Amino acid sequence: MKYLIIGNSAAGINAANIIRANDKKSSITIISNEEFNAYGRPLISYYLSGKVKPENMNYRSVDFYKSRNIEVLLNTEAEKIDIKNKEISISGDVKLSYDKLLIATGSSPFIPQIKNLDMDKQKNVFTFLTYKDSIKLKTKVTKKSKVVIAGAGLIGLKAAEGLFGQVASITVVDLADRVMTSILDKPVADDIQSHIEQNDIDFKLQTNICEVDGEQNISRIILSNGEILNCDILIVAVGVRPNINLAYSAGIKTAKGIIVNKYMQTSEKDIYAAGDCVESLDLLSNKSKILALWPNASNQGETAGFNMAGTKKKAPAAFAMNAISFFGLQLISAGIISGLNLNNGITYSTKNNLRRLNILNDNLIGFILINDNQRAGIYTALINDRTKLSTLEYDITLKDISLSVYPKEERTKKIWDYKGCSL
Repeated sequence: MKYLIIGNSAAGINAANIIRANDKKSSITIISNEEFNAYGRPLISYYLSGKVKPENMNYRSVDFYKSRNIEVLLNTEAEKIDIKNKEISISGDVKLSYDKLLIATGSSPFIPQIKNLDMDKQKNVFTFLTYKDSIKLKTKVTKKSKVVIAGAGLIGLKAAEGLFGQVASITVVDLADRVMTSILDKPVADDIQSHIEQNDIDFKLQTNICEVDGEQNISRIILSNGEILNCDILIVAVGVRPNINLAYSAGIKTAKGIIVNKYMQTSEKDIYAAGDCVESLDLLSNKSKILALWPNASNQGETAGFNMAGTKKKAPAAFAMNAISFFGLQLISAGIISGLNLNNGITYSTKNNLRRLNILNDNLIGFILINDNQRAGIYTALINDRTKLSTLEYDITLKDISLSVYPKEERTKKIWDYKGCSL
C-alpha cells in the first residue's frame, strides 16, 4: 500500500501517525509546501514575542519521521491530482503514485481588495498564518515601527500581542463593531478590548482600510472613515479561506470546503480530506461548516488515518471552541455565542473573571469563560452530550460546576471515563 498525504500540519501528521500505528510496512509520504518539519502553528505569536525559541516550535519530536519510516518532501507543491491514474504531480514535473490519498492542505490568508495594495511588490506587508510569516515579520520590525493590523480576529490580535513591546505603536482596524466577532458577543468583546487597550494597542472599529500609499513600501493607510494612519508595517489578518483548488480541479466535490462523509472520505473512494480545508458537520446547528480549529484538524486527521489503514472509525462531533490568552487573560469560548433567543446566566467574581452560559430549550449550547477555565471540560461535555439541564442535580447558572452536577450513576460513569483527568 502507498499512502500519500498532502499537508504537514495537525491533520496530516496525526493521520500519518495513526496509519503507521496500524500498518507497519506500507510506505507513507508527506508532501509539504513549507520548508519546516511540522510545527505548532498556535506558537507563531510566541515565537514573534520571543517567548518560544525555534527549537521549541516542533509539533512532534525531531525524529518523528525517521522513527516511523515516513518520507517527507518539504518545499514541494502538489500541483495536480490525477484520479484516474492515482497520481500526484508535484514540483519539477515529478509524479507520485498512491493507493490512498489524504488532502490536508489547510487554509490561506484572505487578501481583501484594497486600492494600491500589492503583496508581491510592497516589502512591508505581511500575513500572519505560518512560521515563515512570523520569521519574516520578526526580522523587519524595529522599536520605531508603526504597525497597522487589518483584522481584529484571533490572528490579528495574536499578532498584536506578539509585537507588544517591540514596536513604537500598534493599531488594529476592523469593519466590525467588536473584536473577535465569530467567537464573542458584544459585552464580552468590549471587556477583552479594554484589557488589550491597557497595553497601548489602539483600535479603529467600524471602519476598514480602503487605500494604501507607497510602491515599494507602504507609508500611509487611508481608512473608509477618512482617517489617515502612518504605517511602517501592515499585517493583513482579515480571515482565511480553505485551500480547495487542488481538490476542485480534480473533480472532487467541494463547496466552501472539501465535502467529506463521517469517515473523512471525499466523493472519491480512495481519497480522504481533513483539517481546515474541509467542511465539518457542526454538532449544534447540524449544518456543514468550516471549523478551522487545531483540535478539530487533529481529530479529523486521526479519523482519516484509521479509515485509510482499514479500521472504520467515525469522526467525533465538532463545534466551535477556542482557548486563547491575551496579556495574561485566559479566554475560552465554545458553541453558539449569539444570534438566537438565548437565556444567559452570567456570573462575575472579579473585574476580570466572567462566566457566561448560553442556554436554549434546556440545553447548554455555548459558553464564555474569562479567567475561569478549570471546569471548561464539564461545560464542553454538557454541550457534546446534549445533556438536558433539568436532569442535573442543580442549576448550573447559580453555582460553580463540578462533577457533582451529574446524578450519582452518571457521575460514577464520568469519573471512570475521565480517569482522574482535570475538568
